[in-house]
Amino acid sequence: MSMFYHTEQAGYTKKEAMYEPQKLADAGLKVYPPLNLDMVPPLLGVFPGAVMDHLGSQFFKWPGAEDPKCKLDDNLPFQWVEGEYMKENEYEEILTDPTGFLIRKIIPRHHKKLNGFMMFLGLSSLANAYGTMIGIPAFFGMPSIQEMLKSIGQAAMKLFEYIKASNQYTKQMKELGFPVHFNLSVQAPYDIVSESLRGMRGTMLDMYHHPEELKALLKLLVPDSLMSTVMRAKLNQINPENNLVFIPLHRGADGFMSNEQFEEFYWPTLTAIMEGLIKNDLIPCPFFEGGYNDRLEYLGEFAKKYPGKMIYWFDKTDIFRAKELFGDHVAIKGNVPGSLMATGTPQQMEEYVKKIIEGCKEGGGFIVDGGVSGIIDEAKPENIKAMIDAVFKYGKY
Repeated sequence: MSMFYHTEQAGYTKKEAMYEPQKLADAGLKVYPPLNLDMVPPLLGVFPGAVMDHLGSQFFKWPGAEDPKCKLDDNLPFQWVEGEYMKENEYEEILTDPTGFLIRKIIPRHHKKLNGFMMFLGLSSLANAYGTMIGIPAFFGMPSIQEMLKSIGQAAMKLFEYIKASNQYTKQMKELGFPVHFNLSVQAPYDIVSESLRGMRGTMLDMYHHPEELKALLKLLVPDSLMSTVMRAKLNQINPENNLVFIPLHRGADGFMSNEQFEEFYWPTLTAIMEGLIKNDLIPCPFFEGGYNDRLEYLGEFAKKYPGKMIYWFDKTDIFRAKELFGDHVAIKGNVPGSLMATGTPQQMEEYVKKIIEGCKEGGGFIVDGGVSGIIDEAKPENIKAMIDAVFKYGKY
C-alpha cells in the first residue's frame, strides 16, 4: 500500500498527482516494478482533485483546490475536514427516511455545488405516478438544477479519466507480473457515522445520549455496504481474480472507547460486514490502524470462527502476541513503522524486519508491510530497499 510515495520519487508534486491521473499511473509504473514487491499499491489512495472541485466538496482540503477555503500548497498532503454534518436532533429523520434525508440534507452539506438536491422530491411525490410525471421533469428542468447537472457532468468526466488511468495501471502491472493489492474497499459503519455524519465528538457523545438511535443507524448501514461492495466485485473486469477488500478502521483502536463500548457499538456491525464478504467469497482485509492490543480477544475469536478467510493488517499492535493468539487462523501483515522508513537507517530497517519475520514466520501466514498505510510518502528509498531485501534474506524456511 502507498499514497504519494511513487509520485514523490518520480518528482511530481502532490497537486500533480491529484489533478493529472496519467502522471499518477506513470509514476507507479516507473517506481514500483523495480522494488520486486509481491503486490503493488493501487492508485485509489490518491483522490482526483478535479472531481472534488466540480462538486464543491467541503469535507477535504487538498493541494490545488479551486475553493480558497479548501486549498493547500501544491506539495502538502490532503486533509480530512471533519464536521457535524448530521445534527444530534436528526436521528429520527434519518432513521425514518434514510435515502431522502441523505439526498436532501447530507449531500448538500458535503458538496456545496450540489445544493439543488435540497429540493429533491419527497416520498409521496416519488410514490405517486402523477407526482413523478410532473415532479421529475420540473425538478431537473429548473435552471439551478441544470447548473448542478453541468457540475456533475464535469465531475464525471474527470472521474472517468482517473478510472481509465487506474485501469490501465492495473492492466500493465498484471502484464509485468505484479498484481495490484486491492480494488475494493468498504468502511466500518461506526467510522462512516463518526467521520461523515456526526463527527467524532458527536458520535462519542451519542454513545451516552442516543445509544439506541446510534446502534439503529449503524445496523442500517450494513446491508447496503455489503450489497455495493459485492456488486463492485462482480463488475470488476480489469482484475476479477483479486477478491481482497480493504477495510480501513479509524475509530476502533485502543483509547477511542472502552472494550465494553467497542463490543456494543463498533464490533457487531464491522463483523456483520466481514461475515457478509466471506459468504460472498471475498477476503476481508481490515487495517487495524493504531493499537488494538486491548481488542485482541475479539479479533482472535472472530478469526477462529472463519479460519483461513481473512488478512489482519496491523499498525501498532503487538504483532508477536497476535501471531501467538490467532496466527494459525488468519494471515497477519504489518507492522513496519513509518517513522523507521522516514528517519531510520537501512541497517536499522534490516534488523527490524529480521526481528518481526523471526517472530511471525512459523507456520506461514505472515506478510511484511508498513504499519501506516504501507510505504509512507516521506520514506527513504534506501530504507524501502532494505525492507524488501531483508524479506528475501530472512523470509525463508
